[in-house]
Amino acid sequence: MQKAQQAGTVLVATLGSEPQVVTAALSVLGTRQEQVGRVALVHTGGEVVQAALQRLLPALAQASLPHTLYPVCAPDGSLFEDVETPQACDAAFRALYRAVWQAKRKGERVHLLLAGGRKTLAIYAMLTAQMLCDAHDCVWHLHSAGEFLASKRLYPQTGDAVQLVPIPLLLRALLSPALTHLRHIDDPFCALERLNKLELEPKHRQVSGFIEKKLTRAERQTVELLVTQGLADEEIAARLNLSVRTVQNHLYSAYTKAEHYWELEQVNRAQLVALLRLYYTFLGK
Repeated sequence: MQKAQQAGTVLVATLGSEPQVVTAALSVLGTRQEQVGRVALVHTGGEVVQAALQRLLPALAQASLPHTLYPVCAPDGSLFEDVETPQACDAAFRALYRAVWQAKRKGERVHLLLAGGRKTLAIYAMLTAQMLCDAHDCVWHLHSAGEFLASKRLYPQTGDAVQLVPIPLLLRALLSPALTHLRHIDDPFCALERLNKLELEPKHRQVSGFIEKKLTRAERQTVELLVTQGLADEEIAARLNLSVRTVQNHLYSAYTKAEHYWELEQVNRAQLVALLRLYYTFLGK
């Protein structure tokens, strides 16, 4: 495992009813020679979670571990009791994203713990990791067997079957916070919109090059009616005042050109529509 960056290492975790999930993760990371310097906790306002928070914070203080809280809040600042509504889900995503985003802005190495709290939080945590984490970061699930969680002990003891299971992360240079335009976007929904635009632009240029440079004018007219309106050959022929055979010839030519352009073994009607839909979507058709 790689060494921690000079800026420090942070454990980002969602807190549920079991604070020992966080302390156990810290313990296991310690055995891996990972010197965690800070803990970032995403939490709701439910009574069970608040009780877990009250138990966890003194343990972190005793271990001399600074912590940062990221409450799942409504726009008016009130805490959501749980993550069960669309509004609460949005708030949870924002809290998780901000916790990791701020860590990456500081140059910290992130250990993102998926265990803890609702499954919804784990989904948003994974999405956050895909958006912000890089090759220095790790995503973990805590697996425990036996009586550790039932015992309510904060730290595992000899014989407790507790381990961190690494979760594979799709590393994409485009999404690295050092290489993208996400460094100044602290809202995950704005960041997603920006990422989608960044990813679609080169694909749109590629499709545009095919339609505008590889197809003849007659082929473009035929293909447009196929892709935008899903017309049958007979309907396209009637619309363009062509014979059905001519329409079929235009489409066959488009299939063949698409095979060469995208280096595909075969392109059929459905595949051509899928390949070219983006072009007409950008045009609003």
